[in-house]
Amino acid sequence: MIEEYCCCADKRCTFPVRKKIWELNNNLHCSICGTCLTIDEQRNMLKKLYMKEKNYRDYEIHALFANNLYTENKLSRIVNSHLDKKYRVEIARYAGLSEQELLPVWKERLAAGDIYGLYWVLLTNRRLSEETFNLVVGEVHMMSHLNGGICRHERMQLQQLEDDKKKLKLRLRQSKSRQREWVEELEAARVCIGKLEKQVQELQAKTANKEESKDYQTMLASLKAENDKLHVKLAETSSKCRDYKEQFRQLSRDNADLQRQVLQQQETIVQLCREIKMLVGCRCYNVSLPGVSGEKEESKKGKLLLVGGNCGLNPHYRDLAENMGWEYRHHDGSLNGGRQSLVEMLKWSDLILCSLDINSHGAVHCVKDVAGKLNKEYRLLGTSSLSGVVQALEEQSSMWTA
Repeated sequence: MIEEYCCCADKRCTFPVRKKIWELNNNLHCSICGTCLTIDEQRNMLKKLYMKEKNYRDYEIHALFANNLYTENKLSRIVNSHLDKKYRVEIARYAGLSEQELLPVWKERLAAGDIYGLYWVLLTNRRLSEETFNLVVGEVHMMSHLNGGICRHERMQLQQLEDDKKKLKLRLRQSKSRQREWVEELEAARVCIGKLEKQVQELQAKTANKEESKDYQTMLASLKAENDKLHVKLAETSSKCRDYKEQFRQLSRDNADLQRQVLQQQETIVQLCREIKMLVGCRCYNVSLPGVSGEKEESKKGKLLLVGGNCGLNPHYRDLAENMGWEYRHHDGSLNGGRQSLVEMLKWSDLILCSLDINSHGAVHCVKDVAGKLNKEYRLLGTSSLSGVVQALEEQSSMWTA
């Protein structure tokens, strides 16, 4: 019999004894440190041991923890106690469940990308079968293989956009500087013209009642010629000023477009990092993610239409769909040009996946209305993550196979 104890130190509780972190296989410590602990938490634990954590890089701290948790020592006891306290809510909620009750909860939390506390509960559960244990570890590991390359590619694109943004900002500052110079020159020309016109008026007032002399006519003609030249220069300066204003407006529009692109890339990376941020650096497991083996299925399942979702992930949606045997098309959910294009794509499709988190209300309503009238099969996705799309396609394939 396994001795019973309570996570809250109440002897009346009947939760089974859970494994300590030093009782787990050595190849799991890397996954636990990357998944269940943040780098800041690990640094704070080193401070408790009076270690100069500032001298270590992030990957050195990760390696230090992963390589010192296989035996019971001061560090492993601190980590075990911290994780039990951090995930006490998940432990109280799930530690007493049977394996059959835990599996549906795991699938739901995996689809939502929130597995941190539940992952710790499952790894320390003594009643979990080896088959289920390997399934949980394998799914977490394969998520990192599926999304790691995507995240790195998106980060490269984001860096390129940031560089372009800096160049445009520099051009914008130079344009503003030139514009200020021309405005100052234009203002000086206007002041000079005003002075000359005032001099002309004064001379005209002085000679109003006198016979105009030859010298006066010569001086007047000279002033008029100079005034005409200044008017020409004023016109040229005004034209240049308008050109620079137009360049300034164009650069401002380009800068706004780049900022929107950078924001979209940042949202894409945040969504990807939410699924894999804790999984980089884990050791390999020989487990494949169902339906995403890297080779396209030989038989075509039909025509798949995805409405909405993250446009930055569209190439990866397409790869997933085609690898699972679907002919794929995508509609971004925008109905600014009318809903006819979406209706035509709905007629073309055999299966419709409609995102609810990144989509327009008009597109969602159109899918429900038109798909129902056309007797088209459609599913509403609570999340447009890659794992959410994979899960929806697998569930649909299971229904059609059954």
